[in-house]
Amino acid sequence: MRRIRVVFSIGAMHGGGSERQMLLLLRHLDRQVFEPFLYLIYESGPLLLQVPGDVPVTSFDTRVTSSRMYLPGLMHSRRVHDYSRFLREVEADVSYDRTFLMTLISAAGARKASVPYVSTIVTNPETGFAPVAGRFQWFKRRMLHRLYNSSAQVLAVSDGAREAAIRFYGIQPDRIATLQNGVDVNWIQQQATQSINNDWWNAGGRVETASRVFRIVTAGRLNEQKGFHLLIDAIAQVRQKFEDIEFRLAILGDGSNRKNLEQQIAELHLSQEVQLTGFQDNAIAWYRSADVFVLPSLIEGMPNVLLEAMACGTSVISSDCRSGPAEILHGGRYGQLIPAGSVDGLRDAIGALLRHPSTAQKIAEQAHAHVANNWSAQVAAERLGEVLKRCARLKSS
Repeated sequence: MRRIRVVFSIGAMHGGGSERQMLLLLRHLDRQVFEPFLYLIYESGPLLLQVPGDVPVTSFDTRVTSSRMYLPGLMHSRRVHDYSRFLREVEADVSYDRTFLMTLISAAGARKASVPYVSTIVTNPETGFAPVAGRFQWFKRRMLHRLYNSSAQVLAVSDGAREAAIRFYGIQPDRIATLQNGVDVNWIQQQATQSINNDWWNAGGRVETASRVFRIVTAGRLNEQKGFHLLIDAIAQVRQKFEDIEFRLAILGDGSNRKNLEQQIAELHLSQEVQLTGFQDNAIAWYRSADVFVLPSLIEGMPNVLLEAMACGTSVISSDCRSGPAEILHGGRYGQLIPAGSVDGLRDAIGALLRHPSTAQKIAEQAHAHVANNWSAQVAAERLGEVLKRCARLKSS
């Protein structure tokens, strides 16, 4: 019997949470039932190397030659047309996309090809839409209203994101459901055993009076919404309160805000304490070797990095965004929640962890068990599989 052909689509395979979640789903989707394909706009990103070998990868930039003509909407139209053409070429039964920017292309292409489509909303659009939507936001929002309400199914990664999407896009409530992200705990534990080849991170105390080194790690795209500038300010303050401790803050990731962060680090004289490490293939090992993972984001949907750090058994501190972290941490039961945008909150949370390390370790152990029992990658893939099977049946009906 022919397997269900699913085309997964996303912009590229850089190191963000949406791309990592796409990898997880591609790894765990039942191959006896599904035949997955991956369609990208740009065939780029370090995570390309981690795509399962049985998943064919194609991209718009390798299929379509660039045009020197510029007309408003022309590039979007070409992308929609090529995605529609690709769905027909592989005889797709259902299309699956992540991020609203990809929905604008793939959902429109799927409609054109008469293929049922499932779209995933990965962040709270009331706070996350404007910073990344670019030009013609009113028009894109109107397009998304139409595309989401014409989908076979819309999924949101958290209850908060679902409720915000209903308000922001005007999605019919019965068309959108919550499907939380998953984590592969076994894979994470394997990755956590890797060594970190970084002398600054591994070195002992630089200051003779320092009684110990306290290592902090965070990760994500280097943009304003991730709040790394707030965490750097917090380190400058907490360092003054704990002069006998030498701090290390590793910020894993790349992005457009790198120069601003470098300037901030220099102005605060934190070059010995803070490093922008760039993208790290072994990010999980960094999480495991840290004393605490901190998520200072202003905007989140359902942050994978927080789940991954918890799965490592590492203590976590997170800003209380309007969706995501509070659901993961059960309102602060499995890690400290601080007000989003608060430097003082970050400073005080780090200080509390330093003062009460045994309490923090006990909470981290409980968080590890919670993730292993409730955020399984297999469960997330099975739940998506049920959605895809139901939606694929719409094509033949």
